[in-house]
Amino acid sequence: MSRQASISFFSLRRILIVAQSTVTQLVRMKVFYFLAPIALLFVGIQFLDLIWYQGAETLQPEQELRMHKNICLGTMMVFSSMFGIVATALLIPGDIEDRTLYTILCKPVPRFDYLVGNVLGVMAVIFIAMVVMDVLLVATLHFRTEEKLVEATQYMKKLDYPEADLAAGRAEIAAHGPTLILQYGVIAHFLKASVIAAVALLISTFSTSTIFTIATSSMIWIIGSFQSVAREALFTDPISGGDPNMAERILNTFVSLVFPDFKLFESITDGAVRAENVLQADMTQLGGLAAIYVGIYVVLSWFVFSDKEF
Repeated sequence: MSRQASISFFSLRRILIVAQSTVTQLVRMKVFYFLAPIALLFVGIQFLDLIWYQGAETLQPEQELRMHKNICLGTMMVFSSMFGIVATALLIPGDIEDRTLYTILCKPVPRFDYLVGNVLGVMAVIFIAMVVMDVLLVATLHFRTEEKLVEATQYMKKLDYPEADLAAGRAEIAAHGPTLILQYGVIAHFLKASVIAAVALLISTFSTSTIFTIATSSMIWIIGSFQSVAREALFTDPISGGDPNMAERILNTFVSLVFPDFKLFESITDGAVRAENVLQADMTQLGGLAAIYVGIYVVLSWFVFSDKEF
């Protein structure tokens, strides 16, 4: 039996080695050092009551906390999504330019393992960055929530609120603090960024330009954020509100596969901002959906990448 025949199609050890190499490569990229401090500074600046809360005395405590969460989660979403696109778009061209790809494939490492390792490496860096930002989010939100609880308690006691109303008011403010539901919103952003990275990987396998990969992936990101609205407008009768026919359903499914419906991820984050109840079953379904999207795009990337000659 030849050595090539003895090589297994899938090896977790090889994938983890490629992922570790990808993490090292991404950490060294200037784009990481450029985007990460901006995102961390943007979240950390919430400690300063100078920019986003001018005139905050006109807001209710719940509104101010929602604004805080919205700003921080929005920053995390932009950073994670843009980093997923830019980092993935630079990986394969970078490996080709410094001839690392030829060394990896001559080991030999199956191309499927190489692609999966790249995606996992990007996801690992995004996860690490989001953990750091999440710690800052929880710390700043906890500080501001405690501050608002003290202010609200003093105000209600000054007006002689009943104890029941006092407890209810404090509970409502605390619900907008650092809770498990807030973490669901952070996880939703991570899953969304993972899908976007897989889309960028697919485009980078047939693109000859890094700029084209970044631009196309960004367009798909934007389209995916609004596709649910477009589907509702195109496939729903505005008069009867009836369900779409079979042809429209097939087209609807095709569009959903080509352009991921990122509104599903954003709805979880919106619920976290409003402190609405997000079920664990919803998060399980969202995680499964993200895994399906990533799996589809990685397999498609493998089909395209396997035909390339290196």
